[in-house]
Amino acid sequence: MQRLRLLALLLFLAGAYVTALVLWDPFPSSEFRFDRGTNGIWLGHKWYTGHEVRSGEPVPPSELLQLKKNLDRHGIRDLFIHVGPTLSDGSIGDSSGDLFSELRTIFPEARLLAWVGARVENIQLQDLAFQEGLIASLEGLRAVGFDGVHFDFEPMVDYEPGYLSLLSEVRDAMGPNFMISQATPRANFMGIFPGPLRRSYWSDDFYLETMAKSDQTVLMAYDSGLNYINPYVAFVRHQTGLLADWGCSVPGHEVLVGLPAYEDVPLYSNPKVENLKTASLGVRSALEASSTASRCVVGVAIYSNWVTDDSEWRDFRRYWMHPVQDSAR
Repeated sequence: MQRLRLLALLLFLAGAYVTALVLWDPFPSSEFRFDRGTNGIWLGHKWYTGHEVRSGEPVPPSELLQLKKNLDRHGIRDLFIHVGPTLSDGSIGDSSGDLFSELRTIFPEARLLAWVGARVENIQLQDLAFQEGLIASLEGLRAVGFDGVHFDFEPMVDYEPGYLSLLSEVRDAMGPNFMISQATPRANFMGIFPGPLRRSYWSDDFYLETMAKSDQTVLMAYDSGLNYINPYVAFVRHQTGLLADWGCSVPGHEVLVGLPAYEDVPLYSNPKVENLKTASLGVRSALEASSTASRCVVGVAIYSNWVTDDSEWRDFRRYWMHPVQDSAR
């Protein structure tokens, strides 16, 4: 009986939350600009190896020049460059090519972060041998020109075993000048998600502990499953506000909000609802509502370069970089 009451309470609170999202006007009310030119983007594997993933053909130099032109135009500073999933022993299968060296030269002001991911069921984060192998891989990545690492292990539950100790070991081994960035799931907005819902939300305590052991948090503000624009904008606004509060409480910690530009995961994301325009509106609305949030929310990050077309770049400029008084209502 007690479990049924708890379930009923959870359903009521969830229903009330969704209703509030539908009725609430979450849009920004001004054209105030928050863009600092310190945004991020996820880049594909070819920029690390120098070869197209499918064909194996070398990436032509003209593509690198076009990439620089585009990223410079859009204020992109942090490049999360996919180096591959880490294997079960902490190693990484591929090595860098000449193109990566050219990328390092052509983006002297950018921060190049090695995007290291894995499915958590394929690795043992808490295993000492895995951690040692991964640190050896990171030392090799630093040697070829990376400024830090961008961890993206999925799916990670709240207090995923081994994750906090891994962050500590990486910091101790790599030192304070090696940047540690993390891609993170949604924040737990009420603190009452039991059981399987822990796979989708992190608690404030876990967020704060990971922030204390890293330099940057990149919230993945997408795959919400929402099918209406107002609730999604409200979701991004609320999540941004939470991350801003927590990030600002950790001295020197940076927060970026990840924005979606993809259209290929219909079970999790409706691209007519989740896109660069609506997500930008949500971030701006959160920053507009707080006098301190923009101090540590230093920008947004686009997922990802290889799926962002010209119309989406225009939306990025119009709704994030140079806001206009428009909405998705």
